[in-house]
Amino acid sequence: MANARLISVWSPPGSAGRSTLALAIAAEIAEADHSVFLLDADVVSPSLDLMLGLTDHPAGIAAACRLVSAERFDLEQLLRLSVTYSTGTRNLTLMTGLSTPSRWPELTTDRVEQVLLVASAHFDFIVCDLASPLEVGLRHFQTGLERNALTRWLASSANELITVVNADPIGVHRYLAQLENLQSLKIDGQQHILVNRLRNTVLGNSAKQQIAETLSRLAQASVSGYIPDDPIAADLALRDSMPLSLAKRSSSARQAIALFVRNQILAERSDLDRRVAKLI
Repeated sequence: MANARLISVWSPPGSAGRSTLALAIAAEIAEADHSVFLLDADVVSPSLDLMLGLTDHPAGIAAACRLVSAERFDLEQLLRLSVTYSTGTRNLTLMTGLSTPSRWPELTTDRVEQVLLVASAHFDFIVCDLASPLEVGLRHFQTGLERNALTRWLASSANELITVVNADPIGVHRYLAQLENLQSLKIDGQQHILVNRLRNTVLGNSAKQQIAETLSRLAQASVSGYIPDDPIAADLALRDSMPLSLAKRSSSARQAIALFVRNQILAERSDLDRRVAKLI
């Protein structure tokens, strides 16, 4: 991207909490006084509009891609097809995803790239919520388009690729099962692993250590952050259609996400952050 930093959020299949974290990360960046464009680029199960209770919203990414094809897409159209969402003291700009996954062939890589190029000239950060499948060779029977081409391109092109892993044996196994597909992407940007829903009820008191050692041994990967399981705050956010930062600012999960954004994405550190990190 020309100016904006592109952050792509991906997870293996299995409801690891990717969309929740993509929204929360975008909100934390916006609250740090940066302009943010959040794109639902999930071509399998887009959900950001549902999470925010947006029952009546512009046509979003599908309409934007049609305008790109007609060479009529610009900032005015981007804003018209997006929703301005308040994160508390700041706003972010959200472009919703497909109304139905069967329309995925409309979201070609070159069209979405043009949408992001327009956004890049006017926003500090672009956050993309990606689909889970990364397999190659799956093609549309009529057009011949590669099913997962957009997801793979957004992951490999990102300045920051955030991988979300569920903090249980199944979640870790699903991540490891996708290693070959991940490694085939030839990612140039910074890679982060966020272990989500960390709790001791599944792996015991040494959950962090077990997950860290497993990922290090089998994937040669290190964990960038652990997000504690906070079902009460997560349910409150879902019920009231808002990100964690608005639902419950004192949530342990929200504090861990904010710490990750400040330290890893915005490269801001403080003595308070170090004290908070010890408590999470």
